[in-house]
Amino acid sequence: MLGVSTAMIGAFLMFFNILLLIGPLGMFYVPFLVGVLAICLGIWHERKKKEERRGRGWKYLMFSVIGILSFFAGFYLGDEMHLGYLIFKSSGGPLTIFPLALIIYALLFLVGLYISKERSLGFGLKVFGISFLFFFLAFYGLMAYGAHEHYYAKYISVDKLSGAPSDYLNLTEEELEKYPSLKDAIEQAEKNKMGVVSLHPNEWQRIETSLGRAWLHTIKIGDEYYKIEFHCRLASKELPEVPERYASVTEEDLEEYSILKREKELADKFADRGKPFKMSISLDEWLGIEDFLDKKGLRTFEIGGEYYEFELISNLIVQKYYANITKEELEEYPSLKEAIELANKSENGRAGLKVHPDEWGRIGNFLSEKGSYNIKIGDECYEIGFICA
Repeated sequence: MLGVSTAMIGAFLMFFNILLLIGPLGMFYVPFLVGVLAICLGIWHERKKKEERRGRGWKYLMFSVIGILSFFAGFYLGDEMHLGYLIFKSSGGPLTIFPLALIIYALLFLVGLYISKERSLGFGLKVFGISFLFFFLAFYGLMAYGAHEHYYAKYISVDKLSGAPSDYLNLTEEELEKYPSLKDAIEQAEKNKMGVVSLHPNEWQRIETSLGRAWLHTIKIGDEYYKIEFHCRLASKELPEVPERYASVTEEDLEEYSILKREKELADKFADRGKPFKMSISLDEWLGIEDFLDKKGLRTFEIGGEYYEFELISNLIVQKYYANITKEELEEYPSLKEAIELANKSENGRAGLKVHPDEWGRIGNFLSEKGSYNIKIGDECYEIGFICA
């Protein structure tokens, strides 16, 4: 019987490897079918041999526990104690857990057979099917619990702020008049929560130099703070047919302006056909590409037998640093209100609160519409964060 049991365990290990090849569908349905089949074969064999089947209730229970215990022991050793990585070099997933779980299962299964003092093939098949099913039921249960926790593990964090950002530039209304692009973006932000103005990088550099700031991130006008960002991007689109006018880009050009080569490769890989692919680049890269395009006199190029249209984009983006929230609006979001109250009571001005996923999403949408996760309620300011498992 020992030889038969060892053979069954070997078959089990081979079966697991087959499951990995089959994929997720096999991981769910095949173990159930195999377990039920083993039990049915065991019942058929015992009836055929007319073997004694009384007083086995505690033995079946023992093998059920063996199946469950084996999986959780493998999970603890493989995942919690990181032995799956140390021994099998697995960085996660079933391969981290199952090898150790199967080794433990094999040992406990043989011990269970010894304790049961049963030596019939029918009994071996039945308890194999029972322990096999409970082994995978433990696996499914852990997966279901993990999925449940992932879905419901949604938290709101609140950090009470001093009011003024740590670094900002104070401008008067009169000073703002000297910078019409910046003024236009701020006026848009007041109306639409975000202001976007097309601005050449040279002009932006002149604004920063004039204001005496190498990096301008936040400004204050009156009682309002604004976040300032300047984005440079290179857009490219593969053309479906040969354009009327184009310039050729040589290998030497691509070596000198490697950003073009990277843009083409990424556009080929990720861009939807017919839509431009946009990649963020530095201000200096933007100016270098502009110089290259001006020398060529065109924006349409042939590269390796394919045709592309390039465009340089540079935008000044302004958003309100704080979104003003009224007390009436806050009443509509009780979880957000509760988290803020907890932050007000805490010694360090910070708090976290677990909320229902629907409420979590509703609050996130509300603040997105307001234009900032930094909010101001009366004279108090808070930074709101959203955390999920």
